[in-house]
Amino acid sequence: QAAAQAATQDGIQELDPEEATALVEYSSTRQASVAQFAPGADELIANLAQHFIAQTQALAAEQAMLYSQQQGQCDAQNAALMAVQASAEANVLHLTEQQRVIAQQLGEPLTATHREIQEKFQCLEVYENKKKDEIDHFVNEKLDQALQEVQRASHETQLALASQNGGSRTRFEDVEANIAYNLEAIPARINQVVEDQLAVLRGEMRPGEDINHLVQRMVEVSSTGAAESIKRALEAELRDARDE
Repeated sequence: QAAAQAATQDGIQELDPEEATALVEYSSTRQASVAQFAPGADELIANLAQHFIAQTQALAAEQAMLYSQQQGQCDAQNAALMAVQASAEANVLHLTEQQRVIAQQLGEPLTATHREIQEKFQCLEVYENKKKDEIDHFVNEKLDQALQEVQRASHETQLALASQNGGSRTRFEDVEANIAYNLEAIPARINQVVEDQLAVLRGEMRPGEDINHLVQRMVEVSSTGAAESIKRALEAELRDARDE
């Protein structure tokens, strides 16, 4: 109330003398009216002000406490998140290092194994080529021997036929029969040669190797050429025998 009166006095000083006089008279009349109709109003206003101040202070203290609690919780959460992030980064680095070590440990053995497999394949290829050449030479040699036997038998028959003119027809038929027999016997001889060679090769083969197809193909090629040669030779022998 004193502050209000002081503010009123300050405001009055700023007014004109007539206005200030009128305002003082009105204020005095008003205060008298209030004092007349509300006895003890000053005390009531003071109590209300004290209660309001106490409530304000309590609210401020409670707000400060809540802010402090929230700040503490935020700090704790931030610390926990930072710890989780640091742990995750450490785990990633650890896994990366483990992968590097594993790759380094396995890289050299894998490279050595790959090189060893390549060397084995090269050795196997050389071995197969060598066996192919051996089989080819062996089959051709046996076919040549068979052809020579047929030619020799035909020549011997022709000589016998020439020395015995009386039985020329019979001898000629014997020549034809002998030639037919030898021609029929050639495939059987070739197959026997192949089987013998396969038996030898199976004893020398490594596990997993299979050269049957290779041998059969070479025999077919060699047999075709040999059969044509034998036919031409026998036809010539027959012509010579007819001429004689």
